[in-house]
Amino acid sequence: MLYHPDKHRDPELKKQAEQLFTYVHQAYEVLSDPQSRAIYDIFGKKGLEVEGWEVVEKKRTPAEIREEYERLQRERDERRLQQRTNPKGTISVGIDASDLFDRYEEDFEDVPGGGFPHIEINRMHISQSIEAPLTTSDTAVLSGSLSTHNGNGGGNINLCILPSAVFYATVGPLAFYLAVQKLIIMPYVRAQKEQELEKHKEVSASDIARRKQEAEAAVLLMQESVKRIIDAEESKMGLIILNAWYGKFVSDNNQKRESAKVIDVTVPLQCLVKDSKLILTEASKAGLPGFYDPCVGEEKSLKLLYQFRGGMHQVLSGDTEPLKIPKQSHRIDSET
Repeated sequence: MLYHPDKHRDPELKKQAEQLFTYVHQAYEVLSDPQSRAIYDIFGKKGLEVEGWEVVEKKRTPAEIREEYERLQRERDERRLQQRTNPKGTISVGIDASDLFDRYEEDFEDVPGGGFPHIEINRMHISQSIEAPLTTSDTAVLSGSLSTHNGNGGGNINLCILPSAVFYATVGPLAFYLAVQKLIIMPYVRAQKEQELEKHKEVSASDIARRKQEAEAAVLLMQESVKRIIDAEESKMGLIILNAWYGKFVSDNNQKRESAKVIDVTVPLQCLVKDSKLILTEASKAGLPGFYDPCVGEEKSLKLLYQFRGGMHQVLSGDTEPLKIPKQSHRIDSET
């Protein structure tokens, strides 16, 4: 109803409403069909494309689609965990059992214990390796090993000494790996991520500009509805959004204030208020009407200053955290 072209007389607003209303119509077609909705909830828009639908059969029920997706997700998580360090270990033991096959039983019948063949462990080898992926094509490998043969080597056949040798063969490389990880790998990976983030921003610049334009158009179309909502809420001392900011907040210790990459979302949030309540689900807020992502790839938050029953309230919520207001715990002193 908000974006319906017939509700706007201004030619420019009508044109913007037609574009946004097309998105609403597309969304309704997907969400009103149980099967399409299940696919979208799990895979997003890409899952709705016929060419890209290769994960599960479309004829499956929504429950089967979700079950299949969860199974695939668990497998992916397990593979990622294994790929992070790819730990490998081997233990080989050499046993001398020649006495079991090369003896005359009658020669040992009168010897105490001679009825049992003599079997001994004469060789042992233990190795451990850890892999640390640097990039998609480069990997660092750290390893250690321990070998003994007939009581000689990196240890001896005494059981109380063997765990110590294992410790130096496994924990030593691990400690070295942690040091390399902190001093070399992590700074390198951090620099790589920053470069990738800048490249991503350059590639998506046009998409960001389009989404910003759509968000600004949506805010213009909301103005009349927001005025009516505010009048209704003020008449019953209900929920009034005084200020709302979305983006990346940075603390500036020198000027004792907050400077950040943020956008004003006061109007879009007030438009979502119904019966003195605002409820946001567990999803990125960049997809809300009137919102866009002001800092792609960076951590974002939503900061709200609102009034309810004459009292001032304030809350800071993470981008994907669910939010329900008003709440007593958000109340602050008016002077604050």
